[in-house]
Amino acid sequence: MSLGATDTLINGSNIPLVTGDSYGLYQGYMLTLKSVSGDSVWLQLTENDKIVKSEVVAINGYFIYNKINRTILSVKVDNIYSGSPEQNLVSLFPVYQFIDYDLPLPHITNIIPEDTSNPGNGSAHVRIYTPQEPVIWAVGIVFILFLFYFLRKLW
Repeated sequence: MSLGATDTLINGSNIPLVTGDSYGLYQGYMLTLKSVSGDSVWLQLTENDKIVKSEVVAINGYFIYNKINRTILSVKVDNIYSGSPEQNLVSLFPVYQFIDYDLPLPHITNIIPEDTSNPGNGSAHVRIYTPQEPVIWAVGIVFILFLFYFLRKLW
């Protein structure tokens, strides 16, 4: 099965990680930077708290997780920034994650342009819309009305 544009969950993103930190990916995957030693890093990938891959990768090397001849995750160790012995910053770029069809499909947030009336104005405003947004607004409005009612009774 070939990869199409709709199979891509993360498309060339940059992920900075500090030693010991984890980054939550789609479909229950978690990428953890276990340690840094010189010019190499120890990365660990888990799927719902089960280790599926653990590997030491040199700078400019790739951490690739394949499942049944299909790439699920491809990460390049771009750079290592040394700090204290237990705190180093690692830049992972580019990061690609593809759909794992053995797992439930992820919920993806839609990105909708904020102002489409004047596309040539040079600004790139983006509004992130989630399906829960109308519920949050409704709860917020009810809360504000209750607050006004309560304050009026106290006055």
